[in-house]
Amino acid sequence: MKRVTWLNLLVVVFLMTQLLLAASAGAAAPAPTPLRLATTTSTADSGLLDFILPDFEKANNAKVEVVAVGTGQALEIGTKGDADVLLVHNRKGEDKFVADKDAKQRFDVMYNDFIIVGPKADPAKIAGMKTAKDAFKVIADSKSPFASRGDKSGTNSKELSIWATTGITPTKESGWYNALGQGMGETLLFSNEQKAYTLTDRGTYLAMQDKLPDLSVLMGGKTLAENKDSSLLNPYGVMAVNPDKHPGVNSELAQKFVDWILSADMQKKIGSYGADKFGQSLFYPSSDEYKATREVTVKNGDKSKTFTLADLQALPKQTIKDIEFTGHKKGPLGKNTWAGASLKDVLLGADPTLSDAKNADKIIVATASDGWVSKLRWSELFGKPAGGQALADSYGCSECHGMYGEGTAPQGKTPVSALAGKDWDLAKVTMVLRTGKPLHGELNAFTPEQLSDAEIAAIMGWFKDTKAPPTGFEVDPAKLLVLLAYEKDGKPMKGSDGLLQMVDGMDKYTSRFAHWVKNIEVK
Repeated sequence: MKRVTWLNLLVVVFLMTQLLLAASAGAAAPAPTPLRLATTTSTADSGLLDFILPDFEKANNAKVEVVAVGTGQALEIGTKGDADVLLVHNRKGEDKFVADKDAKQRFDVMYNDFIIVGPKADPAKIAGMKTAKDAFKVIADSKSPFASRGDKSGTNSKELSIWATTGITPTKESGWYNALGQGMGETLLFSNEQKAYTLTDRGTYLAMQDKLPDLSVLMGGKTLAENKDSSLLNPYGVMAVNPDKHPGVNSELAQKFVDWILSADMQKKIGSYGADKFGQSLFYPSSDEYKATREVTVKNGDKSKTFTLADLQALPKQTIKDIEFTGHKKGPLGKNTWAGASLKDVLLGADPTLSDAKNADKIIVATASDGWVSKLRWSELFGKPAGGQALADSYGCSECHGMYGEGTAPQGKTPVSALAGKDWDLAKVTMVLRTGKPLHGELNAFTPEQLSDAEIAAIMGWFKDTKAPPTGFEVDPAKLLVLLAYEKDGKPMKGSDGLLQMVDGMDKYTSRFAHWVKNIEVK
């Protein structure tokens, strides 16, 4: 009897132990939290989501519920609060989504491009054409079959915008135009079967080309670099749905998704997708975190030195306190405190001879990772800026009109006429500056408190004779500090904040407020 009793007891203990272990395992692994992602079909059809989403799900114990539809439909889903986060590609629609407060902010994620594919025989003879507009005209004139997604997607919106530039409005009644109301994958399969032309994003076409034996890329080149029509660039944005307007969304997990997909590591993974199989990326990363630089290379002639972010942080930290820049178009931007490495220290670390007065005519050119170029004079770092030249620099005149009034423009701005060597009518110049847009390049007006009549006269006097000795105005020595900032208001900066941002204490406007500085060259 005793042996039976002990045996029963052991069985009971064993069973209880198993139950406790099972309960413990269950407590340690809660069910994944769902995240509703509304996105365009291209991110799914290309295989990108299958490639990247497992990383997010594993790191956040989440299950991403993907609804892949046209961008127009995805935006509609978001406006109803039936998605937590959106990954789409229709910039106009995305901007409206933010303006309507359905999202607080939109972020660049990646881009690829649109191409025109069609039957290898190319009956419309569009191969090699430089613009989609010209190709569409020829397709319409020849009445060659054309397949449209017809689903209010980003691709469909781009297609319709191209037709609008041709003055042609294709309809189903024309006999050659087919509006399918389908995603990109289905539209490509239809085009392959019916020997029709269509507009597609390159990523989806490359991912599916094994299923499309009768189609070829006829306009847009073999790679994005060969696409001669810049209007076919195809940017994607990510937006977390606004919980203030749609309280039912999972805003915390949505924000984690946004931060994750914008992170430098995930951006690199996106950029790698497809490269091994197709010899080119299907998507190119474009987030601020990816574009942000974390090292700077300084070059002066044959001397060159690269400073990592850690190197910059090891230099004496300098601070510009409570400085309020005024944006040319946005007006006052609020006061901020910036901290970072002095650009002067960085330059001298690369070449200790730069402080010599023999370099007084040198220009320091800072180039950011996004191509933006900002310029400083040697005197702003090692001398005493004064006169109309210093005023022109501090008010941003030289940014568009050139360092010597020669008439130029920074990266991304429209070139402007030269100002140097001309005797300008002060009354007319003052009227233009006080009026602002549209007379002054769509810029905000300068008030007398911001820019006095006397200062205008000094600036125009310098443009009249840029070689005259500086007189009058002198920059406060306390403002002669230029930073490569890595902290803002006491907090470390991220790429979206403008990491390694060049902040010039003497500037009154944001003209040389360049972020992500990558290269600095002394010329």
